[in-house]
Amino acid sequence: MSNTSRLPLRCWAEIDLAVLERNLRLIRASLPAHMRYVAVVKADAYGHGLHQTAARLMHAGADLFAVANLAEAAALRELGPGWPILLLSPLLPDEDRHVLDYDVAVTISSADEVDRLDAVARAANRELAVHLKIDTGMGRLGVWHEHAPALYQKIVAATHLRLAGVFTHFSSPDDDPVFTAEQRRRFLAALQACPDIDLSTLFVHADNSAGLETIEVAGPFNAVRVGLLQFGILPHSASLLSEVHAEPVFSFRTRVGLVKQLPAGS
Repeated sequence: MSNTSRLPLRCWAEIDLAVLERNLRLIRASLPAHMRYVAVVKADAYGHGLHQTAARLMHAGADLFAVANLAEAAALRELGPGWPILLLSPLLPDEDRHVLDYDVAVTISSADEVDRLDAVARAANRELAVHLKIDTGMGRLGVWHEHAPALYQKIVAATHLRLAGVFTHFSSPDDDPVFTAEQRRRFLAALQACPDIDLSTLFVHADNSAGLETIEVAGPFNAVRVGLLQFGILPHSASLLSEVHAEPVFSFRTRVGLVKQLPAGS
C-alpha cells in the first residue's frame, strides 16, 4: 500500500518566524525605550500557532504574554517555567483552584474576584499576581472607572494578592480619537484617585495595536499590548503603523495545476 503522506501538497500555509521576530523589533524601535512589550497571543496566536510563535517572541524579547483563557495559559506554560503570562479574561469559579498550577497573573474587575482568589491563594499559602482592569467606556471587562479606587484598596488589603499591573482597553482608537482621549483621561483620573499607588512598580497599559498612533508617551504608561500588528496585520493606515513596515507572517501557497488560454470574450 502506498504512503500517501509523502505526496506533495497542493496548497499549504507558511508561518515565517523570522518575519515575526523582525516585526517585534520594528515595533519596539518605534516605541519609547521604556515601553514594555506585551505580546497578545490569544486564539492560538491569531491562528499562527501558539507554541512556535510564543517561543520566537520570547527569544526576541517580549516582556509579558497575554492570553484569553486558562486553557491558553496552560498551553503556553508547557513551554517552560518563568515566562510571565497575563490572563485577560475573568476566571470562572471552577477554574480558580487551577490558576496557581500555571503561575499566571489574573485580571480582576470585581470585589467578588478579590475575595475568591485571595482565598485560593491563602489556602495554598501562595501569592497570586493580579492586574486591575478599569472600564473607561468599553463596557466590557473591568471595574467602572469611578469605582476603581475602592477596588484597588481592596486588592492591596488582600493578604495573598500582589498587584502587578493596571490597565484599560480603548473601544475604538483607530476611528474615534476624541473618545479615546476621554477614556485615557478617565483612566488617569482613576489612577490618581488610588491612594499611595506606586505606578513605577506596575505594568501600566492601555494601548493596543490599533491605538499605537495616539500612544501616550508621557505619564505613567510603560507597556503596550501588541496582537495583530506583530503578525503583520495592520488595523488601519495610521502614520506610525505605516512607518513600522510590519510584514505578514502568514502566507498561503498553492501549486499551479493548469494554465489555460481562452478566446477573448468567450
